[in-house]
Amino acid sequence: MSASQKQVKPSRRNWGSFYSLFILQTQNAFNDKAAQFLLIPLGGLLMSTSIIPAAHGIEYILGALIVIPFILFAPIAGWLSDRYSKTSVIRCAIFMQFAVFLSILLAVYYQNLGLAVFGFFLLSVESVILSPAKRGIVKELVGHERLGFASGILEMSVVLAVCVGQVLSSWWFDINLLALERDKPGDLSNGWSAAYVPLVVITLATIPTILLSYGIERKPAMGKRRFEAKILWEHFSQLKDLWEDRRIRLSSVGIAFFWGFAGFLNLAAIQMGKETSGGGLGFGTDIAWLMFAASGGIAGGGLISSIICRKNIQLGLVPIGGLLMVCGSMALAMTSIESPWIKLWIAVAGAGGATLLVPLNAYLQDICPPQKRGRIIAGLNLLDCISGLLAVIIQGLMATFNLPHSLQFTLLAVISVVATSYAVKLVPKHFIGLILGK
Repeated sequence: MSASQKQVKPSRRNWGSFYSLFILQTQNAFNDKAAQFLLIPLGGLLMSTSIIPAAHGIEYILGALIVIPFILFAPIAGWLSDRYSKTSVIRCAIFMQFAVFLSILLAVYYQNLGLAVFGFFLLSVESVILSPAKRGIVKELVGHERLGFASGILEMSVVLAVCVGQVLSSWWFDINLLALERDKPGDLSNGWSAAYVPLVVITLATIPTILLSYGIERKPAMGKRRFEAKILWEHFSQLKDLWEDRRIRLSSVGIAFFWGFAGFLNLAAIQMGKETSGGGLGFGTDIAWLMFAASGGIAGGGLISSIICRKNIQLGLVPIGGLLMVCGSMALAMTSIESPWIKLWIAVAGAGGATLLVPLNAYLQDICPPQKRGRIIAGLNLLDCISGLLAVIIQGLMATFNLPHSLQFTLLAVISVVATSYAVKLVPKHFIGLILGK
């Protein structure tokens, strides 16, 4: 263990700050995903009734809007996280979230889909600002020894929040829409009304998060660099930071692969839900079940991996996770979308992805130089989002050309085989040690 890693165990105040961060970022992730999965069934309904034909493919528009802000604003987000106290950055981001949700609420009230989608874009910008600060502060709070556990719990709380957010909001939309259709069948405003009440509740739920942000102890800024215009386009230099250290490079590629895999899996699940429901009434429920399976698998795999990593970061989990991704993808390729087994195989594939992600993410945070941690994490966010954007484009093209799901998941399995083979070569010592219990 290096001298920088020898530190006092985290105090009760440190753990209190960590759990405040845990709740805050979980709620933030829940809100973002709940907003997305209220707009997706709303767009599907508007398209199916020909009210707004432009709502066609809204899931791909929103999928792209999740990642584009990271590509555009990752450099400034990394600089903010290094230049100022990460605690202050977190608080500002949470205030921004509240303001943006107010704008989305007004957009739905006035039945303006374009404004609501723009509000979702601003939510993604808020996530860009929050991400390097919340990730970078973890080691400052809990230290080296507990980093694997803390990082894994934080990552999987996001996944679980995403799961609950997308499932609950999709179901809630369908329940509201069904009740409204009974009272006012065929009313063109039913879809908007079905989305409005959940958005009111979500907006109100952002207020306690603002209070929670003041439970995180203030940490000093790690960098002193003044703002320069070139920071706005430092994308390639931030990616270069990932490539300078072999350990950071390999970890970053593995993490980015997970986010591309997860993005593809989610979009494929939405496509399957649309095909089984026609995009109208019942679409929200169909995608809710599929998302529950995908995100539930990710959350379960992540939780188990976090427990395994509770004392030390276990890189030997990486190839095991890759193997599960391959097996899950191949099983999906051979299963009909009408079969109940489809949900099990989505869960297996998701669990494999989480098993790969947890140790890689903790390892990268552990080896980052403190003075560059925000910058490196912002660069990682950029790489993750490039991978996510590629997933949106590839799966969108496959859907456009009506490629069967069997072929889509077969290609996903092939890519997973390549990544898994790479991972096995990367960490053979850790893999063998984990199998032997060392």
